[in-house]
Parts: sequence; structure tokens; C-alpha cells
Amino acid sequence: MEEFEEYLKITFGVKNGTAGSYKNAIIILNNIFKQYNVFNFSGDSITDISDAGEIYSLYEFVKAEEKKMRVGKDSIFKYGDNNRPSYPQKGFCSAAVRSLLNFREATIQKKATECVKLTNSTAQLLKNLEGITNISDTETNAEVHQRIGQNVFRSILLEIYRGQCCVCGLNIKEVLRASHIIPWAENEKNRLNPENGLCLSATYDAAFDKHLISFDEDYRMVVSPYIRDFYTNDAAKEYFERYEGKQIKLPYKFSPNKEFLSKHRDKLI
Repeated sequence: MEEFEEYLKITFGVKNGTAGSYKNAIIILNNIFKQYNVFNFSGDSITDISDAGEIYSLYEFVKAEEKKMRVGKDSIFKYGDNNRPSYPQKGFCSAAVRSLLNFREATIQKKATECVKLTNSTAQLLKNLEGITNISDTETNAEVHQRIGQNVFRSILLEIYRGQCCVCGLNIKEVLRASHIIPWAENEKNRLNPENGLCLSATYDAAFDKHLISFDEDYRMVVSPYIRDFYTNDAAKEYFERYEGKQIKLPYKFSPNKEFLSKHRDKLI
């Protein structure tokens, strides 16, 4: 509970009241689940749940129960010592569980980043990441599992590329993308493989995704003839002609897999 409380304070600040409200909402839910144990929960607090998939299921459940309460139907909020009905009525309880899910996902990303720092073998890294990102495998959790995987992949690439676009060196985190060389949907085995990724700013990510640019066996940018048709435009020159044939800035470990790049290059428009 203490780590989650600290996360709430950092995320929302101490003064605006949200952190305290979410803490109280968790206490309300803890009291309820001592009497109504739908998830076979046996801990002191739902903040002890480490499985992000279970937390997501709990979030969906609490949200549905809040909706029941608001329309006057029987709900779990009749259990426990709930002297603050405004919390579920205003959605604070589900929002608190959602924040708990965000906290768990952030923890997973942190563990993955630390793992990549300490591991030099791709095979060992993937094995370790499988354990770190593992959640309960249900159809409901499929979306969560994908989001966790994609966020972990992004965290890893930001780490090994030192938070910079490998083409232009842009270091504004908010506009950087973790680009899969072989798309997420096409190769489950290499979804989290850092050798299957490039850290690209949004423009280059879009061009790479549409096979308008690629990279050769020496990691030099290859530009589609389609893009070259726009070299009469100053912006196109600045974004593409300037870097055509130039080698990208390689990560400090887990360089892009050349076989993956070859397959991507074969699809260049």
C-alpha cells in the first residue's frame, strides 16, 4: 500500500486531493472484499495484487458495480463499512483501481528497463521479459497484455537508444515511437525483442510503417522513390534527403537484426 500511495502522490500531487481520495476508495474496497470475496482475494489490501490482468478484471467489476449503485440496483457497496457512498457514486472506486493498474504497469516497465541494462543475451532477455510481463491469460486480459507488451517494448528501446531518434537524434520522449521492424501482429516470438525495433520520431515511424523508408545492411537509410518525388519540397529535403544514405545512431546494445531489416526492405514501395 505504501508504494502505491507514493505513486499517487507523485502522479497527482499532495495538494489537489486526488491521491487522498483514491487511498480512501481503496480502503472502502478492502472493507467490502473482506465480506464479499468474488476474486478469491486473501490479502490485506487489493494493492497487494501483483497480476495486472487480475487488477484489470477487478477494475471492470468495480466499474460495473458502481453503475448498479447509481441506478439503484443491488451492488457490492452494500457490504463493508461504507459510510462514504459518494465515492462509488462518483466513480472514485473504479478510478482508484485503474490507478492501481497504471502503477503495476509502470512497475513492470521499470523492471523491464532494469533487466535490459543487466542482460547482454537476447535469448536470456526474452526469457526474463516473459516472466516480467506474464499476466493471467484470459480473453478479457488480451488487451491489457498487448498494452503491457507494447509499453515494455517502448521502455526498452528508449533505454538502449538513450532516448533519441536513431535517425535525427531528436530526444523529446513524447514524440518518440518504438517501431517494430517485423510488425507486432506478424511475429509473436519477437514482439519484445529489442533487435526487432528502432527508436524513431513520429515522422520517421510513420514513413517506416508505410514502407516509405527502410535501412540497409549497414544501417543506412534507404528512401522510397515515392518520397524522392517530393524532394522539390524543402521540408521533404530536410526530413529525408538530408538523411538518405546516412547511418543511423545504433543502440548501445541489441542492434537491429539485419535479417529483419532485409524483410522490411523487400516491402519498400
